[in-house]
Amino acid sequence: MWNEDCHRHKGRVAIVTGAASGIGRATAIRLASEGATVVLADMQGDKLEAAATEITSKGGIASGMPCNIAIEAEVKRLVEHALSKHGKLDILANVAGVSSRHDPIYTASLEEFNRIASINLAGTFLCIKHASAAMKERRYGRIVNVSSIASFRTGAKGNAAYSASKGGVKAMTHQLVLDLSEFGITVNAVAPGVIQTPMTAGGGIERLNARAKLIPLGRVGQPEDIAVAIAFLASEEAAFITGQMLTVDGGMTSVVYEAA
Repeated sequence: MWNEDCHRHKGRVAIVTGAASGIGRATAIRLASEGATVVLADMQGDKLEAAATEITSKGGIASGMPCNIAIEAEVKRLVEHALSKHGKLDILANVAGVSSRHDPIYTASLEEFNRIASINLAGTFLCIKHASAAMKERRYGRIVNVSSIASFRTGAKGNAAYSASKGGVKAMTHQLVLDLSEFGITVNAVAPGVIQTPMTAGGGIERLNARAKLIPLGRVGQPEDIAVAIAFLASEEAAFITGQMLTVDGGMTSVVYEAA
């Protein structure tokens, strides 16, 4: 979704993680369409370059940099790259994440739990750590994390590791208000509902269609639905919003369904 009529992010420099596909890609495109210079980070090299090329072909400014956010040295290098190339960092969109294998807790492995936590929670922490250090010097920053409705309600069976990681992102978002507000840095989160992305494609279109029946608006979400929410929270229009989580789920979590 290209938004040439909106320039609210003109002159801003943004890092978007998980930018090779899904919500991350849509977010990078949205921010660039509103004038931001975007550094795209992901582990999927070919798709990363394709996303950056799509943005530049439309007149935006973007570059891709491979990064595993679970490795601190790579996160540090990502932030240093943005600073050396563009001179500052205004926005961090923490979108990168992985889903779990849906193993029930009594058979789940610690290795799988740690894999999920290292990316979804520790990776988000590392990105905020290094990005906020750069933002702090200029006393300005917008950090937007991606949590999930799984952070505050039950979902699929065997989802303990994923839910715990996203619950941690939610809690960290609230807590960081105390660390970062004095430096003019806001920290917010988005909680997507059922979104059609490569991560959710494993269950097939039939499963997505079945889940759409539980959504009052009658459809599953698209990556662009989350991207517009992230772009808003990263903007000056949200300058007095911090420590909050915006649920974007088509009304799914507002409804209590009675058993048939």
